[in-house]
Amino acid sequence: MSSESAQPFELSATDRVTVYGAKNFPEVAGLLPASAFLAEDDGRFPADVVLLFVASAADLAHDLATAAAAVEPGGALWVCYPTAQVDGGAPDLNRDTVASLFETNDWEPVGDTVLSSEWSAVRGQPAGK
Repeated sequence: MSSESAQPFELSATDRVTVYGAKNFPEVAGLLPASAFLAEDDGRFPADVVLLFVASAADLAHDLATAAAAVEPGGALWVCYPTAQVDGGAPDLNRDTVASLFETNDWEPVGDTVLSSEWSAVRGQPAGK
């Protein structure tokens, strides 16, 4: 995995973006693209780029399959998680934890970035793509 900084979600002007979990974290509103569709339930909302915000490894394990199913072929899934430095941050969730859960779900981590002083993210794609 490589660290990325400019334009952290690597979006094009035409990308369809679906966001899961952001409603639980009002502080991330400034990180979201203006055109993003906020998925409020477990439904499938196909997109070129899916952003999944989670607070713990258990949340990620529970929500990963739904978010991954929404990624259109050739698209990307970003798992966004609070850093351990944040009060109430997820000490059980880090780049390695996300990578491990990607791999057990037939995905592979292909990049990571720091979104803010409070949030980091790992980008994945289906394994073998």
